[in-house]
Amino acid sequence: MRLTGLILAAAASLAGCATSPIPSSQADPVPAARLTGYQVKPATGHGTLVVTRDTGFTGAACNTLVYIDGKQSAEIGSGETAKFYLPAGERIIGVNSTSLCGGGLKERSFVMDAGATKKYRISIDTSMSMDLSPTAF
Repeated sequence: MRLTGLILAAAASLAGCATSPIPSSQADPVPAARLTGYQVKPATGHGTLVVTRDTGFTGAACNTLVYIDGKQSAEIGSGETAKFYLPAGERIIGVNSTSLCGGGLKERSFVMDAGATKKYRISIDTSMSMDLSPTAF
């Protein structure tokens, strides 16, 4: 009986954990097989978009699809990061879960300046709601 209580308490504490940000410099790179867009630097002015998914137990069983201007560009797992080389101008980045891990499509608009680097993080809270936000990490 006591062991069952300890197991339930441990499971409950894990279930209540939201994801945590990880610096892109410390995250694992997304394997090349899961990078499908914007991997070649444009000949004209471009910027770099860095997208990093938080670490943590919540949602770790599912990958996140990354869309840039409506084009699927990567599939990112927990604690992974990807770089994209985008032409300068207004862009839309979106994320969605690959399966039943919650989420729903989230999109953000930003302006990419030539020579600039923009960083975004993907987080998942305890209710399995996914978010995409600018970050200093």
